[in-house]
Amino acid sequence: MPISGQAPRGRGVSLRILRYKRPSTYLIVLSFLLLSLGFIMAYHVHSTVENLRFDAKIINETGMIRGSIQRVTKLVLSDSAEMSDEISAEINWLFAHFISEENRSRHNGVNESVFDELLYLREEWHSLERLLFEFQINPSQAIEKEIITESEHCWKAADSVVLAAQMATEGKVGNFQLFYTILGINAVTVILVILYVILYVRRKLEYESSHDSLTGLLNRRSYDKFVQAEITRSTRYSSSLSLIIFDVDSFKVINDRYGHGTGDLVFVDLAREVAVLVRETDMVFRVGGDEFAVVCPETDADGAFQLAEKIRRRVEQYPFATDSTETISLGIAEFQKGITKEQLYCNADKALYQAKNNGRNRTEVFL
Repeated sequence: MPISGQAPRGRGVSLRILRYKRPSTYLIVLSFLLLSLGFIMAYHVHSTVENLRFDAKIINETGMIRGSIQRVTKLVLSDSAEMSDEISAEINWLFAHFISEENRSRHNGVNESVFDELLYLREEWHSLERLLFEFQINPSQAIEKEIITESEHCWKAADSVVLAAQMATEGKVGNFQLFYTILGINAVTVILVILYVILYVRRKLEYESSHDSLTGLLNRRSYDKFVQAEITRSTRYSSSLSLIIFDVDSFKVINDRYGHGTGDLVFVDLAREVAVLVRETDMVFRVGGDEFAVVCPETDADGAFQLAEKIRRRVEQYPFATDSTETISLGIAEFQKGITKEQLYCNADKALYQAKNNGRNRTEVFL
């Protein structure tokens, strides 16, 4: 962006649009990425927590199954089987939490290795359940020994379920590493968004508040600040300071004949041509609709006149989009101690008015 009062070269307007369109696109992409990562992270955490909760339920209920199997075995073997049917029904109900009786399908939250161990435990339980039923009908030492053996098998099978569930839980806890990775990417994305907002929004606002949107030149607000600072410096160090103001002769005719679009192109070309002629210490401003100003530090009226004439001749020779010769009139005022920036501008404006009255396409100096 121009910071020395010079207009951007080439396709100034389109380049400025691209300059600000690209960061806004980056912001949209980063914001979308941040939102997506947030959803992914939330889903990952939710699913992991739910799976861990379900694994904990498996471990707890397997413990209940194991204890209930031992209890019903003791009740049957001690001839106190009045509650055995109720306990057996409770065991089968607990199994139904995790295994479908119809198609032996597993619950979504059950890990496959845990499911296999649950199937094996259920098979051992069903074998023990049949032995207990036979023992109740026809007690014998042979069946009792089989019950004790099968009870131990159930105990070991239950331990295998618990161990498998614990290992599955540890694997899912390891998935939290992915959560930390996503969280890190999320944090980086947030930082990038913040940086883009700070750099892009602040720079864009500062640029738009200090520059003319059409020509890229500094605007009236910037002119007031700069010329006041130069007046203060000129007063302190007794240095020269001059102001040149100019406008396009018969600009209304250009708009009426060629349209406002062509008039805008004239301004853009004019701003670019003037900007390449001034010194680095000079500042070019668009201070009004068709009025421009050049502030010339360390320059007296004679030096400003030479610059103004150079600008006038350059404009007179430039092939504008109107296909006709366009001219400008210029007024110059040199700063005198004790006057304000408003008085300095008024003096230059009087000189410009005199140039208009004296035939246009000329430069006049306020005396």
